[in-house]
Amino acid sequence: MRKLSWSGFVLFGLLAGCASTPVKEEPSDATTEERREAEGGEEAEESIKNTTSEEGKAPVQPIIVSASPQAKDLIRIEGMRILRGVLDVSVSHGGGCKEHTYALAWDGTFTQGTDGTPVANLVLVHDAHEDRCKAMKYATPRFDLAPITQAFQQKYGKSTGAVDLALPGQATLRYEF
Repeated sequence: MRKLSWSGFVLFGLLAGCASTPVKEEPSDATTEERREAEGGEEAEESIKNTTSEEGKAPVQPIIVSASPQAKDLIRIEGMRILRGVLDVSVSHGGGCKEHTYALAWDGTFTQGTDGTPVANLVLVHDAHEDRCKAMKYATPRFDLAPITQAFQQKYGKSTGAVDLALPGQATLRYEF
């Protein structure tokens, strides 16, 4: 009888605890599709993997122009897209115990692509701050592409154009402005 009473007490405690935990509702696919249609444009149709960062909610960071940008901690790029001059990079990495930071670095130069389009070679810098936890974490850092636009305009004397963005291990992504 004691075991039965104790089991009931534990079960009641678990149920009460679960009932008081708020549930975060995910947007439905219809809502996501409606939002994409409202944004319009070809880029809005492209999608990147869903992540724990809410799309469009992460702050837009500037690109760091550095003579020789170097990667730091391991990171996997899941997908990329450009929307209104902002590069969203969907990433995954290990961690879970500390806050991670991301930066996008560029050496400030253009190389010539095979089709004649200028190429900006970028490096995604991930700083795990010595986080050794093993959970799989997802994020979508966002980066302002204005420095690339400005460098193109200064070098080529045109207000509009296209630049291929190249990150190591990824297919190039065409940025048209």
